[in-house]
Amino acid sequence: MRGKKTSAITAIALTVLLAGCGTSSTTTSAPSASPAATGATNASTATPAAKKVTITAQGFKPDQKEKNDQLDQRIARFKAKNPNVEFKKDDWQYNPLEIGIKMASNSAPTEYTTYATEGKVLVDKKWVADITDSMNAWEHSKDMNDLLSKPFVVNGKTYGVPIDGYVMTITLNKKLFKEKGVELPPMDWTWDDLLAAARKINDPVKGIAGFIPMGKGPEAGWNWTNFLYAAGGDVQKLDGGKVVGIFNSDAGLKALEFYKKLKDENLIPQNWALGYGDALSAFSQGRGAMVMCGSGNAADAAINEGGISKEDMVVYPMPALTKGGKHTGVLGGNYRVINPKSDKDQQTVAFKWITDEYFTDDFLNSTKKEIEDRKTKNRVYIPQPINYWKDSSDFGKKYTDLLAKYDNVFKYDPQLLSLWDGKPEAQYEAQKYYTEMANVIQKVFTTKDVDLKKALTDASNKVQTEVFDKVKVE
Repeated sequence: MRGKKTSAITAIALTVLLAGCGTSSTTTSAPSASPAATGATNASTATPAAKKVTITAQGFKPDQKEKNDQLDQRIARFKAKNPNVEFKKDDWQYNPLEIGIKMASNSAPTEYTTYATEGKVLVDKKWVADITDSMNAWEHSKDMNDLLSKPFVVNGKTYGVPIDGYVMTITLNKKLFKEKGVELPPMDWTWDDLLAAARKINDPVKGIAGFIPMGKGPEAGWNWTNFLYAAGGDVQKLDGGKVVGIFNSDAGLKALEFYKKLKDENLIPQNWALGYGDALSAFSQGRGAMVMCGSGNAADAAINEGGISKEDMVVYPMPALTKGGKHTGVLGGNYRVINPKSDKDQQTVAFKWITDEYFTDDFLNSTKKEIEDRKTKNRVYIPQPINYWKDSSDFGKKYTDLLAKYDNVFKYDPQLLSLWDGKPEAQYEAQKYYTEMANVIQKVFTTKDVDLKKALTDASNKVQTEVFDKVKVE
């Protein structure tokens, strides 16, 4: 659901407005300096030297000076290697309510950044170009992370390049556990383990919640979907070319019952109507022992904004429903895609532009610089636990070796990566589904004797008739 975040809480709140977008981290692979690939070109994708090609690159609003400066530097590096290419910039940022208008008016950039929920929608509406040939000709195609690539691989064809990604996690404040004399739950934990820990840490008199869920906006539905997945449920399926909602299920009911327990036992903040930035801010201020978000963003906020020691932060996978079950969490991320209305030469150049600095020493050097810059400011670097590359690739090994050289790098427990299980977000109209489920969650948190089954059934019927039934699958 989440895109790259700046380390400031205010920036998190402003830049992360929608659920279901890309992850989650503070590395230098932000879209403005996105890890883009090699610069080496295959003969089949090379642009004729004599032909001038102009593309429109997605930029940033004028007040985002640092990001625009980084983009200008990247353009200069690219043009030094490709003098036949000219650039225009467009500060439009992807919005699912605006993309149709942009395409109809042929005003979308040549390339733009979107997120995991949009894969099938964009492909079905023919709003993204097929980049399969360019991807296959690229020397690093085999080094890409298959799990992250999945949302934009449709019917065997590739339509997007992952920038970053996340699998939903829960971050724990070890300091609060220590202060209460409570042992941390096992990393291979369950829903019952989460509840038990929340009960022991919870201290409403001091304003400390056992667990902080997001309760406002689409992110509330995004959070809840992790428990739907962990209970073995799913959001939708295709049946005879139609999108059918299937979240009104035993798994969905179990997930709602879990939320009701959290509320009935007063284990969540009294002001539970928290958006993404609100929840992370509360956690960074020590007002909750556990918070759910993508990857390392909660740790980043708590350490670099809240002043909590990195040794007091630990990131857990989503709890399994029962012992030995899967620790399934929502898989999301940010993706670079190409406008299908651009001509073939523009599409070829756009792919080169998107991937130009992936797998390069430039990216490693920029990561090194950020780590060292943070060290001079007494700040901690929070890496992504999941990246666009395979950890087993040569580049992945170089990155791991780089991080190991510094003591101001946050480290994830190896068990996290061995336990978590990522399940991609719903591919059709996930944002609208999240929004409707947020309404259900708010009923659970405000209505004492809410009929959970009826609330779930009503939401399912509404989403089906008003949203899913209108999806045309081609």
